[in-house]
Amino acid sequence: MGEAQGTLFEPEFNRSIKIQTSEQRITSHAGAVLLREADHQLGLIESLAGQITDPRDPEKIRYTATELLRERIYALALGSKNQDDLDRLAHDPAMRMATWDRPGEEVLQQRLASQPTQSRLIDWLASSENLESLRSSLFDWTHRHLRSTSRGGDHAVMRATIDIDSFPIVVHGQQQGGSYNGYYRDTVYHPQVASFCVHGDYDSTREGHRLGNGFIHATLRQGQVHTAQGVRRFMKRVIQHARQIARSFDLRLDAGYTIGGVMDDLSDDRVRFCGRLKKNPVLDRLAEPHLARPPGRPPAGGYEDVIELGRHQAEGWKHAQRLILVVVDKPDPHSGQLNLLPRYLFLITNWPRALRSAEDVLAHYRKRGTFEDRLGEFNEAIGPHLSSREFVENEVTMLLALLAFNMTSMLRNEFEDALGGCWDLRRFQQSVLQAGGRVVKHSRRLWLHVEQSVGRFWQVMTQRIGQLRLAPRWSSPRGARHRDWVPPPSHAHLSLVLRD
Repeated sequence: MGEAQGTLFEPEFNRSIKIQTSEQRITSHAGAVLLREADHQLGLIESLAGQITDPRDPEKIRYTATELLRERIYALALGSKNQDDLDRLAHDPAMRMATWDRPGEEVLQQRLASQPTQSRLIDWLASSENLESLRSSLFDWTHRHLRSTSRGGDHAVMRATIDIDSFPIVVHGQQQGGSYNGYYRDTVYHPQVASFCVHGDYDSTREGHRLGNGFIHATLRQGQVHTAQGVRRFMKRVIQHARQIARSFDLRLDAGYTIGGVMDDLSDDRVRFCGRLKKNPVLDRLAEPHLARPPGRPPAGGYEDVIELGRHQAEGWKHAQRLILVVVDKPDPHSGQLNLLPRYLFLITNWPRALRSAEDVLAHYRKRGTFEDRLGEFNEAIGPHLSSREFVENEVTMLLALLAFNMTSMLRNEFEDALGGCWDLRRFQQSVLQAGGRVVKHSRRLWLHVEQSVGRFWQVMTQRIGQLRLAPRWSSPRGARHRDWVPPPSHAHLSLVLRD
């Protein structure tokens, strides 16, 4: 600590105000301590570091792999996307307290790793073994959140939905694999991700239904590839993960994935799915009889009809699937007049009508829009700048950013369960994590004084984080135990016979 070092300026609108620099330990990212506490309770980064192969000489390193990973992931979780931000955060007292493994007051005595050191971290994380460890940690972190015993101890949810989609990450430069994509009309990478969601509703207000929501698998692809390239191999890994954490699950697919090979694979694996099917002349002819408007004045809100079209099997499909037509005929919001022709779309699914009606399939599919909002949140609040020249190094950076998104979403979901409502991830960062504070040494302890406006939020967060306890890991979701019936001995009491 120290006194003010000098006056920066005196604003003319109020001469009684003076702006000065100071050596006092002031932070603008006090929420790093909350990230570390949740990380400590669930063992997130320590589990990742245990799978990483560190090629450095142990006798010549200053920063352990765990500390380097903490610094990079916490910075992304706090909204610092640029690698240059690490040089500024290396002096932040809250980041030092959250990152270092050193005991007592030593956490404040030395700065964190610089940006060049973090660049070398990306370099040796790009090996095939370390890259696979990063990818598998997406699922592992979601699984650990589900295993937290604050929700009863059993980590297997009854019903879940997996959303699969691709999205663009714009690049500026000569990055390997970055290329022009005609659909997005920009030079991009085209990654593919899978997101886990309890009961298929990211915005559910029921306690525990947001537990574990997050990305469970991802891969970076070149910019010009088609949406469905590599999706069959991708889905096999996703299904393998989903079977470990959910008793039953289904997939929600975009129109780019509803192709014959993918749907046949899912049907062979007995995996339920629903998705939008692209229009074609054959489908248009099936829809034509249902597009005529009924006579009379239309209702104020227009029409929306959901029609069962029966089983449909295109050429090259091994299995026939259930086809649903959705006709949306809504008035223009400005003129109040109906459009010249109604809009319509097709849904394809293997859900039987006895288990899910056409209206239920449509309602379930529409909840996929919240998943697309999550992708937007990732790009806005966490999304990294993939500025490395090598493709594999950019994939490492993307996976670290997805891990940071999962960590921040865990805290956001716990916060929403406690207070209710839905918080945008950027708002959660600014209101809860990016809190101002001051670190003071007193009585051989380090005291972090945070601004009063976040006191209530932090009280809620610390209570929720304190409830997180990691349950024992089971090889498969637990269910009812089945045992062979053994007849009791002839001399057994009647109560024993009835009990068995």
